[in-house]
Amino acid sequence: MNQKINKKNKIDELESIRGLAALVVVMYHIPGWHPFLHHISFIRGGGLMVDLFFVLSGFVIFCAYGDRLESGAAFIKFQFLRLGRLYPVHLVFLLVYLLIETLKYILQTHYGIQSHSKAPFLQNDFAAFLREVFLVKAFWPNETAMAFNSPAWSISAEFYTYILFGLIVLYLNKFKLLIFTIISVVCIATLILYKPEEYNFMLRCLSGFFIGCLAANAVKRSNESSASTYGITLNAWLIPLSMFLIVWITSQSKGYFGISLLIYPLTALLIASITLSKQSVFKDILAHKSLVWLGTVSYSLYMSHGAVLWCFQQCLRVVFHRPELMVRDISTPQFHAAEAGFLMFAFIAICLLISQLTFMYIEKPFREKSRDFVNTSNY
Repeated sequence: MNQKINKKNKIDELESIRGLAALVVVMYHIPGWHPFLHHISFIRGGGLMVDLFFVLSGFVIFCAYGDRLESGAAFIKFQFLRLGRLYPVHLVFLLVYLLIETLKYILQTHYGIQSHSKAPFLQNDFAAFLREVFLVKAFWPNETAMAFNSPAWSISAEFYTYILFGLIVLYLNKFKLLIFTIISVVCIATLILYKPEEYNFMLRCLSGFFIGCLAANAVKRSNESSASTYGITLNAWLIPLSMFLIVWITSQSKGYFGISLLIYPLTALLIASITLSKQSVFKDILAHKSLVWLGTVSYSLYMSHGAVLWCFQQCLRVVFHRPELMVRDISTPQFHAAEAGFLMFAFIAICLLISQLTFMYIEKPFREKSRDFVNTSNY
């Protein structure tokens, strides 16, 4: 391949794309402390970046495991490594949210301090907790799946998509590309025809993930034939073009149907243009160590920012005592534009710090332990 690969066989430029997308998701969830932020249409549609994650995930998983799951033991190892990658960070922030709910309950029952959002343990009840523990929240309606750490719905969807991927590769390997195509087409057609806005989490994940798998196969085939006249080298200008188009459709997004569904083929185009183009200034920018670092901590950033935001909001209330408005069904303190801009940058800086700490002390150690366990097991 033409792209720069680091010592862990990750494509640096794709890591940077993942990091930038995670940062957009964080900005998407920033409350309306001042209207200016959510007047930016790209930020207002930033939830679409999760679908970009799915395509990237499918690409990476297919490249790593598309031809390696040849036995039941290999499948078990694969799924265990996925669990080791996702679950420790998920569990830590689930427990953080449980502590938050407990604190809200104590403040309400013992001190008469009411929550500015939902009452304690109303939405985040025992059933919701069990759905989080077993990673099944993505199978429930969207509103129900927003309990506790709401971004974890995508982790739930991905975990069971990994199982489906592994079973297809293990038992139906000769037909895997056809099956991936059918799943993607059926899911996208369902999103287009029925617009299931309240029940679309698994459909979105399956659509993006298996398109990512198909993109990985196309890139692989191109690299295998690169010595022949059939090898493909894409123009590096496709990188900024595909990024521009992704920003544009995100800005136009009104939901997860219609033009928004172009996020899947456009992300596949972006991946292909990065992996199949020659070295260029665009790839050099994306390979910058600061952006690669952002991609490295992106999962921790994605999973931690909700809890950080709750704590940040409470500090704002205690320190500033500002009037509040209901913005997107959230009681939100109001500030002047300059103040809100400063708070936004402060919040993002804190999120990045917490993400680095989470990566260093939770995500990375448990990922390495799971790899060590698999490498020393008797499977």
